[in-house]
Parts: sequence; structure tokens; C-alpha cells
Amino acid sequence: MSPEDAARLAGLLHAARQEGRLVDLPSDARLPATPEEAYQVQAEIVRLSGEEILGWKVTALKEEDRAAYGGTRPVAGPLLSGWVFPSPAEVPLSRFIAPLLECEFAFLLGRDLPPRETPYTLEEIADAVAALIPAFEIADGRVPPEAPGALRLADSMGNGAFIPGPPVTDWRALDRAGPVTLVIDGIEIETGSGARILGDPLKAVQHLANAQPLCAPLLAGHIITTGTATTPVRLEGVGRVEADFGAVGRVAIMAEIAKGSVISPV
Repeated sequence: MSPEDAARLAGLLHAARQEGRLVDLPSDARLPATPEEAYQVQAEIVRLSGEEILGWKVTALKEEDRAAYGGTRPVAGPLLSGWVFPSPAEVPLSRFIAPLLECEFAFLLGRDLPPRETPYTLEEIADAVAALIPAFEIADGRVPPEAPGALRLADSMGNGAFIPGPPVTDWRALDRAGPVTLVIDGIEIETGSGARILGDPLKAVQHLANAQPLCAPLLAGHIITTGTATTPVRLEGVGRVEADFGAVGRVAIMAEIAKGSVISPV
């Protein structure tokens, strides 16, 4: 994929995100076919946005899921500063197309994890983690769900927004596979589990560290969010949404559909 093709597609995807709509791809648009090409587009989106990468969402953790993205390793999309909001957050759904809520265990890096030939061990990853964070991701793509995987990856891997709860620094003894209870307007929707993420969501950070390079380095201060511990829920209408991660803590948002509402990013 040429730099010109990557920049053109990035401009279209960036505009679609800012305007809360599906991207309108011209018939002659060159689309990415591999993770490397998708990361070219991601890097251009970051440049166009002028925003900081605050973290990453990882996917394709299982080997059988990776071919859909045109590669053989896990992949990730950046969490940009303009779309990261601290809990409790007020989130106007008018900014999104078809938002899906996911409850996720996330990890704050305390030091850089540069690419290297020797794979990182799980203990090395644990030593690099400064905190465990209960979080929501609002997934929302600017391309249809049936779009090719590499195009979905280029589109920030379908990130809409990210809502981190309070970080827990004394995290090692906590049950990372423990129950996660999702409540909307006082009604319990589901109790999920971090065990859905490879039995231990910390392994997702290890997989990502060993899947580099990405569109940018993994740096101290970045948050790695590891995949949903609950069934994704369509956000519609107005409501208070909370998730209880037990000893890990709670995260909350108020979702509403009013146009022109203001969100203050991190």
C-alpha cells in the first residue's frame, strides 16, 4: 500500500469518525490487505487527529481468529485521547453509529515494552504493569461489520470510546478471572468473567507485546484493554450503566442521545 493510498484512506476514516457516520469509500480506494498495511493507515489517522495515543485495544488473541485480519499474530487499534473519558463519564450516543458496550479488564503500563526477538514472559509483563483498571469500551466502527478484517483494523479496530475506572496498583493478588456484573438502570443484565480472555486477561498484554510492531510503540502510561468479559450490549436511549468488577472496582457511564452534549476527554 503506497503512502498516498494510506493517507487517502486515513482521511476518509478520520472524517467519518468525527462526523459519526459510516465511511463513504470511492470505488478506486485502495484497501489494506495485511496488518502492516492497516497499521500504515492507523498511523496516518493518529497524525491527522493530532491526538495522543493513550492505549491500545487488542484482538485476534486466538490463532484461529488471525487469518481474518490478513496475518498470523494478534492485532491492536490505538485508543486516542479525544475518545477516552474517565469514569463516571457522560457519553452522548449521537457521536456514534451503532455503539456496543463491553466490560473489560485493562492494564496500565509502568514501563515501555519495546519490540524484541525474545518473547516476553508473563512474569515480565506483570513486572511492567503499574495498575489494573476496570473499564468500558464502546465499540463502534466506521466500516460495516462484514468489511474485510484489515479494513476494520485500519479503522482503529472499531474503537468508539474508552472509559477507564480508577486504577488499582496493588493488583497482583486480585482475581483477574473473577465475575463482572453489568447493570443498566438498576437492572442486572449479565455476570461475565475475565476468564473469557485466555483464562487470564494479563495474557492478552503478553500476546500484544509479542505481536509488535504496531502503528506505534507500547509505552509507559499506555492502557492495554484486553477484550470483553461480558456479551456486548447495544447502547440505545438514556441510561446509567455500571459494571462491578468485585475487588478490582467499578466503572460507570451515563449514556444519552442529546445532540450537542459535551464530553471532557482525559
